[in-house]
Formats: sequence, structure tokens, C-alpha cells
Amino acid sequence: MFNKINEELKKAMKEKNELRLSTLRMLKSKILYVNARGELPEAEITKIIIKYSKELKESIEEFKKVERTAEVARHEQELKIVAEFLPPELSADEVKKIVAQTIKETGAASIKEMGKVMKEISGKHAGVDGKLVSQLVREALQ
Repeated sequence: MFNKINEELKKAMKEKNELRLSTLRMLKSKILYVNARGELPEAEITKIIIKYSKELKESIEEFKKVERTAEVARHEQELKIVAEFLPPELSADEVKKIVAQTIKETGAASIKEMGKVMKEISGKHAGVDGKLVSQLVREALQ
């Protein structure tokens, strides 16, 4: 994944695509902040990319509140670039199956064991929306 980002960065430089270049540089710097050589497992890099995409989404919402349309448009374009490196999102039905299977595997029976289930799911499936998983686990264990 890190090598793919580097290749895309070089390509953006050659094409002189400033927005893509700056977005990829920011993404690369976030990875290098965690590990100076970028030698991280795919799951860790994916978590960093997901976190960055959430930051962009939050920025878009804030700019919409203050009606800064130029900033909204720029951040939406950045989000599209970052989304290229994200794993495909799972549907709600797929997440429900994962939650049910994980509860069965861990043997969780009460809401007190929610943390164990959440940890197991986040460890195996990096690209899953945490809020949705939390909601589904809470409903299943009540």
C-alpha cells in the first residue's frame, strides 16, 4: 500500500496535478509520522487512511456549516483521492453477519462483553465502520 501511494505520488508530480500531489503528500506524511520508514502492516496503513478520510469528512461538514463552498469542494476532491486507497466498504447486511459470527465465536452473552467483541471485529476487519458495528453489537447483546 505504501509503495502504491509512492507510485501515485510520482505520477501526480509528472502530471503536475497539484491537488492530487498535495493530498498524497499529506497521506504519506501521516504514515511516516507513525513509522519513519513507512514499514507498517497493511492493516495499520488502512487505519491511518480511514482516520484521514474521517478527518476530511468532518472538515467538509464544518465548512458546510459556515458556507465555505470552495473549501467544501476542495475537501470533497481530496476525499475522492483518499478513497482510492480505502478497502471497499461492507454493506450493513455483511456487517450484521460479521457481528453475529463474532459474537458466536467469542461466546459473548451480555453487554459487559461488548468490548471483547468490538476488539475482535476491529482486529479482523479494518475497513468496517466502527459506529455501525458498535450499534449492531449493542443491539445483539441486549
